[in-house]
Amino acid sequence: MKKIITGTLAALMLTSGIAFANLDDTKESISSRYGDCRLVIDTDNQIWSKAEWESKGMQRAKAASYMHSFTRNSLRTQMEVMYTNEGVVRAQRFTPDTAIKIKDFKTYYPEIAQLLGSPQAVAFASYKPLTSQFQEAQSPVTMGVVVKTSPAGHKGSYYTLLAFNIQDEGRLIKDSKFIDPETGIREFTIERVYRTSANDALDSGDWQRIQNFF
Repeated sequence: MKKIITGTLAALMLTSGIAFANLDDTKESISSRYGDCRLVIDTDNQIWSKAEWESKGMQRAKAASYMHSFTRNSLRTQMEVMYTNEGVVRAQRFTPDTAIKIKDFKTYYPEIAQLLGSPQAVAFASYKPLTSQFQEAQSPVTMGVVVKTSPAGHKGSYYTLLAFNIQDEGRLIKDSKFIDPETGIREFTIERVYRTSANDALDSGDWQRIQNFF
């Protein structure tokens, strides 16, 4: 998560919210939903346990990201989160132990599925990188969903962007026509993007609108 804003779209960032996942969450609401963080990574890339961080780490270093681990329906997920100086979530990355199908997404992440199913959500495919945060092998095609509302915890010039590292039963996906409810998700991020950048990408076709299978 240290390099969350160094990708192609430098304005990206993530979060979740009170009613559903979005960019309005705080450390308190994140801990309430996903449990306390397990580890803290500081800006020097040093890893601290929660106890070490609270006893001495926070007096010596600045936190870059917080790592949580939670299990739902027998699926374990590791989540990393960054916060803004104002204390709201800036970025999140979710990595389940195994890939999950789009059709099963709401079984494991209902709070995020609610966001994806909102009337303002636009699904698309892109052959250009949407995030620099994926850690697994990536398909030539990335699936994304942009939610065209301004997150309350951030300035009004942003939308919420979700990027999905997708696979086809472990194989890379080379054409957006192969994205369907059976498509697997290996990891995903929730970030923010400038409204103008998102609208331009949709209008130009860099982001090709597809059916929202969520």
